[in-house]
Amino acid sequence: MSPRNSADRIKLLSEVDVLEALGTEEMNGLAQRILERDFRSGDIVYVPGDTSEVVFLLLTGRVRLYGMSGERELTFEVILGGSMFGLASLAERTQAEYAQALEPSRVGLLGLQDFWRLVERNPAVNARVIGVLGERLRRHRSRMKDIALKEVPARLASLILDLVEGEGIVTREGHYAIQTTYTHEQIAAMIGAKRVAVTKAFRNLQEAGCLRRSGRQIYVVDLATLQRCALALNAPSNFREDPFSAAHE
Repeated sequence: MSPRNSADRIKLLSEVDVLEALGTEEMNGLAQRILERDFRSGDIVYVPGDTSEVVFLLLTGRVRLYGMSGERELTFEVILGGSMFGLASLAERTQAEYAQALEPSRVGLLGLQDFWRLVERNPAVNARVIGVLGERLRRHRSRMKDIALKEVPARLASLILDLVEGEGIVTREGHYAIQTTYTHEQIAAMIGAKRVAVTKAFRNLQEAGCLRRSGRQIYVVDLATLQRCALALNAPSNFREDPFSAAHE
């Protein structure tokens, strides 16, 4: 990637979720102090056990946060540009997950002292940090609950609802398109399932009339039906009335 000028850096920093409330003067000062690193697709940003004196700010690209159980991976979250990650640093703990770039990504490294100084001086930043942390915790708990209690189609429906909320765009037809394309393997790692079960779950949701696929692009064509699918805990006997047929791992 080519060197980024000051105006571009300030623009990207101003789009980071926890920094949106900063004034122009503070943002200019921050842009002069922050370091940046570029990662290629597949590069590891950090691994479990890494210690860090910085907060990670994803300026561009996508980063996957995941854990390992034996040879099996479970994706906790996919971070999009404009987000803070590596939150264990805030508690002065070592990282408990892997962070991997899914595409060429630029990461800002904000020193902890600078971060806490911003939080102390800016109540709006403090409130934004609390909000971001709370929302991340809610999503993680919801994902773990889904894995424990729901069958694969319901887990997939819940995930797609989260993706619509985080990165969905409205099409000319009034449907929702997920901006990022995900492979079945990536989605399987996000909902704790096998790839073949994800393929069956997609077929179930399409037959229920709530999804449409075009290659790897996902379109939500009936949001209300998708929401009902996400609430289903068990596979009912009547697919059409309660839209799931059995789709176990």
